[in-house]
Amino acid sequence: MNVAAEMQPDWKNWEGEIAGEFPLEQFLGAGESGAVFRTRLPSGDCAIKLVPARDVEARRLTDQWNRARTLDHPHLIRILETGTWVKANTSVAYVVMEYADENLGEVIAERPLSAGETLEMLQPVAEALAFLHRQGLVHGSLKPSNILAVKDTLKISSDAVSSGDQAGDLQDLVALMVQALTQQPTFAKNGSARTVIDGLPEPFREIAQNCTGQGGRNPWSAAELASWLQTRGEAPSAGAATPRTSQPKPGNPRLARNAIVFALILVAVITIGSLLRNRTVEPVSPVPQPSPKTSEPAPVASPPPTQPSPEAKKEEPPAVIPDPKPVNPPAPAREPQPRRAVSDSPDQVVSQVLPDITAKARRTVRGKATVVVKVAVDPSGNVTDASLERGGSRYFGKLAVDAARKWRFVAANGDTPREWFLRFDITPRDTKVFVEKSVER
Repeated sequence: MNVAAEMQPDWKNWEGEIAGEFPLEQFLGAGESGAVFRTRLPSGDCAIKLVPARDVEARRLTDQWNRARTLDHPHLIRILETGTWVKANTSVAYVVMEYADENLGEVIAERPLSAGETLEMLQPVAEALAFLHRQGLVHGSLKPSNILAVKDTLKISSDAVSSGDQAGDLQDLVALMVQALTQQPTFAKNGSARTVIDGLPEPFREIAQNCTGQGGRNPWSAAELASWLQTRGEAPSAGAATPRTSQPKPGNPRLARNAIVFALILVAVITIGSLLRNRTVEPVSPVPQPSPKTSEPAPVASPPPTQPSPEAKKEEPPAVIPDPKPVNPPAPAREPQPRRAVSDSPDQVVSQVLPDITAKARRTVRGKATVVVKVAVDPSGNVTDASLERGGSRYFGKLAVDAARKWRFVAANGDTPREWFLRFDITPRDTKVFVEKSVER
């Protein structure tokens, strides 16, 4: 019997304990079934989920997780270790998994996904479901918090994988799609579902109708959905009408493929990707010393240089760049180099480093994402500590903190350490950073 509902420990107080051989380094969150902590293996950061369970239930859970541990798919979270542990008369089963930078639930809590982002999210999810269904398994718990961004890859959780009804996974996928598009927290899989589905824009109405078998259709399998999405992404034309059919058809694109969320994000996959990072480091130059005449904050980035208006050419210099004398040559047109801008005492900055944000992760941003990092600076100008201020994306915040630790400031005359607040404004096109204020501690 699962005893999670009967006894919910004060999980936060478990930080610093060791479950089996895994240190509970940071409490990440808790739900009805248990809690998740950051832990560590020799290979790097991992996540460990603790579920209160007595002997029989603990064995059932570890058996289930060990079966899932044998599964290998690029869009399925890898299970690394399982076991049981007892702390203060509380018996728990635990599962150690890949560490995710962000989940889809965090992204859509801030904004809905665009049509292109939603299509990009559906593709890897459908592929992972198709893989599970071929093994005679189901996910069984498809929801935004279980859509995760692991570096550059969107993955679905695997700790709930078991045998079950494959049609239920497709219904859950439709509910997930509706929530991603509308931010609505619930989706009734009953008579009212037809009204919600009929109100969706194409191609999502067709996807929902085919996955749920509405209108006398034979419901799609996960493999058929994955094939349909893949064909749609590869088709060369745009704007073709979407036929109503019970089988996947090639050549029906209306929207071009956009970047993945986690980032989930993303980030994004991203976003969700998301939630999502790659390992290419963008070139960064030291902050150029501003002209004495320049006392205003950096101007807003100018629009892309395609088709400039005659009026703009008259009123502005040919190149509107926040730095008076750019050090680096322009980056290639398909991936413009983020511009650098510093306001409020820029003469105190010796060198700066911008967050390493991939093009995929940038495309999860709608408008502007802002994160603020507080840095402690010693008298010699070195950053001794950096912490993320409350609010903003945790994914972008982590990148900004990593970058802020590499900044250098002008040495102080006295021995008093200083604090500076760095505001990073991240857009799909570039990153700006502002030194907003400093205070004596």
